[in-house]
Amino acid sequence: MTPFTRRIHQAIDLAARAHAGQVRKDPDVEIPYVAHVCAVAYLLAEHGFSEDVVIAGFLHDVLEDRPEFASQVGEFGQKVVELIRQVSERKVDGQGKIPWKQRKAAYIAHLRTAPPDAKAISCADKIHNMESLLMALERGADVWSSLSAPRHDQLARFEALREALATGWDHPLLGRYDVLFSALREKLGEEPAQGGGT
Repeated sequence: MTPFTRRIHQAIDLAARAHAGQVRKDPDVEIPYVAHVCAVAYLLAEHGFSEDVVIAGFLHDVLEDRPEFASQVGEFGQKVVELIRQVSERKVDGQGKIPWKQRKAAYIAHLRTAPPDAKAISCADKIHNMESLLMALERGADVWSSLSAPRHDQLARFEALREALATGWDHPLLGRYDVLFSALREKLGEEPAQGGGT
């Protein structure tokens, strides 16, 4: 387990300020968004990743969602900033907001060649997202009404992400990913895709 340090304490404080007022996409309960980044960082710490990786876990959505805090993220050093950039999506271009499918495809393509620490952050991120989705489904929430794409597209994305994560990287986090993805498919009555990597 990664030890708790002053820098990690500072990262928690920055994450709480940066995500103040943001909530998760659960349609039936209001969960402050900072709960997500804390879960991602906890998963990374649980698996003994370095202090910089855990800090990047706490701050992994700040550059994407709250760029006004970029200078404060930069105070944690270039390695943390680079890890966050590796797992941040490009949401807009010269024509405006990039469509969901195009944005996700670009992220998955990038993830295939991302460094191992970035893959770990992305994997922990998706583990928590899937677990949150399962918990909402178990509560009987209409989760698809609050998401940006229908369930088939979401499941296809999780499957493609699994393949991209496993390209040149092997870690126990992938086993946890597989368990949750299988549980999610079972909950939705979906059959695994032929030749899928899960």
